Amino acid sequence: MVTTQQHSVLGVAAPAKSCTDKKCPFHGGLTVKPEQLQGKVVKKDTNRSATVEWHKSSYVPKYERYEIRRYTLRVHNPMCLDAQLGDEVVAVKTRPLSKTKDHVIIQVTTPASALTKREIEQEVAGKVKKKQAKQVTEGEQ
Repeated sequence: MVTTQQHSVLGVAAPAKSCTDKKCPFHGGLTVKPEQLQGKVVKKDTNRSATVEWHKSSYVPKYERYEIRRYTLRVHNPMCLDAQLGDEVVAVKTRPLSKTKDHVIIQVTTPASALTKREIEQEVAGKVKKKQAKQVTEGEQ
């Protein structure tokens, strides 16, 4: 199978990095459908997979209020894009790539900064210390 490099997919320019991934919409032979989703990468695997999460508000007529629902989706993460944790990405629908994946990332809209990652790690460490301190004070009483 001869693969041709596409210069754009659904109006998104091809990334500067190249890859040899057959499941890449830019450098492989993968065709995409015009169904786009925007979300944040919350999990990344070593086998070029990622989990994208987005929130959507829906109206609940019984309570006359809105609720925020969380949706997650397994997507293919091509080597040329290599989206990291916390990145805002655009994913599009494709043919089934595996048992759970039928979407692929085509653009990283907002990359997560290193400062944000450090802040998240510090918050998690702070919460753990607070829990430990609370358990110690409860144990003394």
